[in-house]
Amino acid sequence: MNHDLAGHPAIDPLDIQGRIDRLPPSPIMTLYMVLISLGVFWDTYMLYSIGPLSFHFVASHGQHALATRIPTMLFLGTFIGALALGRMADRIGRGRAFTLNLGLLAFGAVAATLAPLGPVFLLAIFIAGLGTGAEIPLSVTYMQEIAPSNRRGRMSSLMLTFGFCGGTVGGLLTWWLSQAAHLPLPGFRIALAIAALGAIVSVFLRLIVPESPRWLERVGRAAEAQAAMQRIERATHGSVAAAASVVKAAPLGGAGLAESRGSTLDLFRGGYLRRTLSAWIIEFLQGFGSYGFTTFVPIILYARGYTLLHALGYTALIQISYPVGTYLSSFVTDRIPRKWGIAGFYLLNMLAGLGFYFSSAPALVVVFGFLTEMLIFMDGPLLHTYEAEIYPTPLRGRGSATAFSVSRLGGFLAPLVAGIVVAHYGTHSAGPYLIVMAAGSWLLCALVAALLAVDTSGASLEQLELQAAPALARN
Repeated sequence: MNHDLAGHPAIDPLDIQGRIDRLPPSPIMTLYMVLISLGVFWDTYMLYSIGPLSFHFVASHGQHALATRIPTMLFLGTFIGALALGRMADRIGRGRAFTLNLGLLAFGAVAATLAPLGPVFLLAIFIAGLGTGAEIPLSVTYMQEIAPSNRRGRMSSLMLTFGFCGGTVGGLLTWWLSQAAHLPLPGFRIALAIAALGAIVSVFLRLIVPESPRWLERVGRAAEAQAAMQRIERATHGSVAAAASVVKAAPLGGAGLAESRGSTLDLFRGGYLRRTLSAWIIEFLQGFGSYGFTTFVPIILYARGYTLLHALGYTALIQISYPVGTYLSSFVTDRIPRKWGIAGFYLLNMLAGLGFYFSSAPALVVVFGFLTEMLIFMDGPLLHTYEAEIYPTPLRGRGSATAFSVSRLGGFLAPLVAGIVVAHYGTHSAGPYLIVMAAGSWLLCALVAALLAVDTSGASLEQLELQAAPALARN
């Protein structure tokens, strides 16, 4: 029999797995999906509205040096937040980590709303970035741990669909505030105030979602794990009786899983080394290409003769693709091997990005821009699902968040590299170099996924853990 960390009998992890896998589709699971997605909503809202909006408002007042530092500080905050706060989910729980992250976002957004432009404002933006940095890996981890194995990918994609609506809302808000007159506050401060209020409300709404039974069981809180599991089962209309009537599956050679706490070094041991390398390399490359493309679409359009207002308008239209892409991914993520889905969509991403650059008619610019961003957000759910499911429960928070932080590092470096390119070649000549960097990154993502990533589709989280468990046992 397995025991918890205090030496008392623990719930068999495969019992928790079996009960979760038998959960039927229900409205309450949809509600959990939407509430978990709120963290992603405010993360994408900040990244795709506050950075560009602040840049254009501050630059319009002649403070170009400060304007360039705003998205840089935001990306730096998200990188450090993902790296430092992601592991907190393994220590304090998924729910408390969610509260901590959104609390930091709210504090930073309020401070930025009130702060004068300058160092204090940049510090506040950095703090807000800290709060959003780990939201995507945390939310995917949370969703995967309460979702049945055969619907894990789809539910993660649908959760991200709701979440990425934040980027669409932010993009449309950016376009509207950029041309609105007689506002009581500068537009970027209004957008920040909205983020602060939304984060505070989201903290309280999220309390409806139970803590992850898998996490509770693995840290030895067996009674709480049982209570959380029963709460989920009761909410899904009678599945407690269904679960009780099914014979528990025999352990798959996984004795001792409940006792393993894991360490960060385990990310690089045995069977996890390949998984970690595949996730890190793809995340860095896609972050560099995707965030670079999104950030500099207005620059590319402006350099080709579009007015700044039209460039922002086209960007807002393109950003509608965010929830469209994640929604479409929900139909394929559990039907094709995850690694081949990632490889195929990134290859299409490269082709669409090249089509965007070589388009001359406004309609084609919007169409190929839409397709490029849509494919980015079709790939995203597959990749985020992959980077969470390749790790065991004791490592899932830090493993997925650390991998995701590498994406933020790529996103942080992309504007810096592109800025050097623009400074060297000029705004009107930098376009080819910017698009080649993005397209080349996506091509490399496809190659790494095909050659290095492991297949995870269809297996339970515990089965995926058992594939690499011998390496942990030897260490």
